[in-house]
Amino acid sequence: MSNPLQNLKIDYWYKAVMVISAVTLVLSLTIELKGVENATVQVFSIAALLIGMGEWINHPLQTKIHPPVPGIHNGLQETGYPRTNSFMGLLFILLGLVLSSYKVWQLLT
Repeated sequence: MSNPLQNLKIDYWYKAVMVISAVTLVLSLTIELKGVENATVQVFSIAALLIGMGEWINHPLQTKIHPPVPGIHNGLQETGYPRTNSFMGLLFILLGLVLSSYKVWQLLT
């Protein structure tokens, strides 16, 4: 039986945020935390998870093909993850920011 997580690469910051927030969410759902309410940790974990997913959506794999330049190269192919805003990505980020801002406002009042 193969491990389904073996191909998961945490090579960008938004993927690390998602992994850390998912682990924190699972911990806050399963054990009683001391010094902070579990509900607070759960809200911030969900907000961070939404922001990480939004950033992942906004960084799709893109490939650009450059035409050949005589005497220099025969054509190049460039692949990367530049930021390209999409509606769904921005919606997830906005939901995460609103959720965390609301919880901070609740804590301060």
